[in-house]
Amino acid sequence: MTKREGLTANDPRRERRRDAMLDAARALFLEQGYDAVSLSDVVARSGGSLSTLYGLFGNKRGLLKEVMQSQFERDMRALDGIIGRDNSPAETLLDIALGSQEYLAAPDMVRFMRFVIGESLRSPEFGQKFFENVHMRFLDRYVALFARWHGEGLLRIPDAGLAARQFISLVLHDLHVRAIYTGGDAAAVSRHEAEQAVALFLAYYRR
Repeated sequence: MTKREGLTANDPRRERRRDAMLDAARALFLEQGYDAVSLSDVVARSGGSLSTLYGLFGNKRGLLKEVMQSQFERDMRALDGIIGRDNSPAETLLDIALGSQEYLAAPDMVRFMRFVIGESLRSPEFGQKFFENVHMRFLDRYVALFARWHGEGLLRIPDAGLAARQFISLVLHDLHVRAIYTGGDAAAVSRHEAEQAVALFLAYYRR
């Protein structure tokens, strides 16, 4: 690496290069699949050098890990933003339902879900880590939210973990199935269905 290319910690150029490589890798993995993409392909699309990529991510598996992490950190911030509004349970759950459905029905996310499923079948270790580092982190947000509402007397939710799994199933199961088997369609996202799912959830936990 030349002196001109050198990137050091806390260097804004390093962050820009890192983001460019993550964006390029994500796009290539979705277009071609993990195995078909080389690190040289990523550098060719993002710019920079192989030595910089190795310095930032270690190897191809490390790059994939960071692609997944960066994707879902953004998603987590979006969820936290909705929860942080401190609206009523009905308003909060509907905002979460609509936001999640619209997001997951987007073509890029449909491809991303299919990619994750394919990699999980190929590598059980990858699937297990995705489950722990992504799915469970989202689930934990719902568990904390439902436990708080229970403590505040807004809803009666003695088992917040069970309620979290039920809510995710009500809101996202059908969408996931359609996305996996048909490719999904953002136009198929229905506010009426989201409202009915929230109403069904609240009808039980308000008893």
